[in-house]
Amino acid sequence: MKGKILILLSLLACLLIILVVTVGVTNDSTEPTASDNQDESETQELNGVYVTLNGVSVTEHSDTEQLVKVDLTAENTRESSISFLPVNLTLVDEEHYAYSHAERIETKGIIGGQLESGRSVSGEIAFIVPKDTALELVYSDHFRGGQLMFPLEVD
Repeated sequence: MKGKILILLSLLACLLIILVVTVGVTNDSTEPTASDNQDESETQELNGVYVTLNGVSVTEHSDTEQLVKVDLTAENTRESSISFLPVNLTLVDEEHYAYSHAERIETKGIIGGQLESGRSVSGEIAFIVPKDTALELVYSDHFRGGQLMFPLEVD
């Protein structure tokens, strides 16, 4: 069983490396259009992992796209360590298209990595998405199954 988990984690790490290598440099010099639209934190639990949505900020990225930064806290209450990875987080628009996180965007902290039992981590994750669409942050637990969904208030 441990061997299968190690192989799965190795494949996931390889996927992350491929994503990092293939993603081009993103232009990060944009003027803010909105900041901290989501003021109240919201906490949800899935399989012993508590995810708190601390806030959301939005800046213009291009004529048709916006940069959405989501500030999160993840807390592991399981008896074992977990891998809380950005690949488990997606933004979904009102037309059900999903967007993965954007690389090379300056964010506060690093949300992700190995999280031991009883530990928590906070940080931002960035997404480049179309303007003028309703968005929902989705956290997926690929190993135990299940999802958490956080509707985002963005202007």
